Amino acid sequence: MRRMNRFEGKTVLMTGGGDMGLAAAERLLEEGANLVLADYSQEVLDACTKTLKERNAEISRMRTVVCDVRQMEDCQKTAKYAKEQFGRIDVLVTTAGILKHSLVDEMPEEDWKNVLDINLTGTFHSVKAAVPVMKEQKYGRIVLISSLGGRKGRPGVAVNYAASKAGVVGLTMALAEELGAWNITVNSIAPGPLRGKLAESQAPETRARLNAGIPLGRIGEVEEIASAIAFLASDESAWTTGEVLDINGGLQY
Repeated sequence: MRRMNRFEGKTVLMTGGGDMGLAAAERLLEEGANLVLADYSQEVLDACTKTLKERNAEISRMRTVVCDVRQMEDCQKTAKYAKEQFGRIDVLVTTAGILKHSLVDEMPEEDWKNVLDINLTGTFHSVKAAVPVMKEQKYGRIVLISSLGGRKGRPGVAVNYAASKAGVVGLTMALAEELGAWNITVNSIAPGPLRGKLAESQAPETRARLNAGIPLGRIGEVEEIASAIAFLASDESAWTTGEVLDINGGLQY
């Protein structure tokens, strides 16, 4: 099915090549975007490219780059590369994230630090690198990925992950206030349990607890998050900023 061309002539910089990043990449390319996809792993980037090619996505408009979002220098190099390749950065989407679940009294210090470094500090680094280009343009759409786990306590959601994703919510609201004068909107999506590799990395009993009680009776699909990303990244959301869009099948309520 041919979709709207909401991103024709626009450049999207996206971090994270996991299931959500892949689904968003396919959707944004389908709608005409130029895309720079950044991930820590060249192997992940190669797999994304292969899958998108098999799905007949327009990969001629896509570039990939290895980037460790924990490193500010990497993020700055990636933003510079995106501008060199396409002349602009109209949209930033931050899907890069990890899970390291354990009880607080059993959690290694390293697991606390790694999750915060990637999920929260990595988001800050990505925004900080892209914002100067957006300010110069007086235009930008920033879409950050939080989580239901950052909105309320959930079985199996560890304190490191909850804190990192709650931090993204705060970052969203503060950035929206700070950047509005440059016509830059900042919004966040907080998904509930999704089908994919990230969820499958958890123990079956943890997945069962996370999925229990969803009013709509099923877990989410990454393509449903990709649709929300496309909306918040488009000009259809031009008067929406500082918002967190909860997509969780009704689990929050």
